[in-house]
Amino acid sequence: MLLVKANEVGVKVAFIPLVYLITNLVSVFLAIPIGTLSDKIGKERILIAGFLIYAMVYFGFGLSSSIGPIVVLFGFYGLYSAATDGIQKAFVSDMIDRNKQGTGLGIYNALLGITLLPASLIAGVLYDKVNSSVPFYFGAITALLSAILMFFWQRTPDK
Repeated sequence: MLLVKANEVGVKVAFIPLVYLITNLVSVFLAIPIGTLSDKIGKERILIAGFLIYAMVYFGFGLSSSIGPIVVLFGFYGLYSAATDGIQKAFVSDMIDRNKQGTGLGIYNALLGITLLPASLIAGVLYDKVNSSVPFYFGAITALLSAILMFFWQRTPDK
């Protein structure tokens, strides 16, 4: 959806890989420092920040109608990626008994894949039936809800 939106606002198809490269570069350069920070202040805090960044990025994609903001948002999407991709797996690993981590991560990845299908279908229907901005607002709302739920979960003494 991000790449479709980039093209929709005027990024030529030939430049789409370069725009996506921004996301990957930001993610690569920030993954280790953010991972180190998560070890110091807690994975939950970084995940909450990552979900909030995602919400802002998706809301921005929904609002944007020109190339400049879209390019900047791709950079922030890389920040979201650095703050969540590896840290989510480490967070799941921390919650699983040591002798069940392979199984636990397998279940985590399976659930992630299974939930991406309905999410993609919902986004596609919203894009086709309502307009191209609504899937981004939907994504922003679900990310905000995730941040709120994680905030309250990490505050419970008996996780």
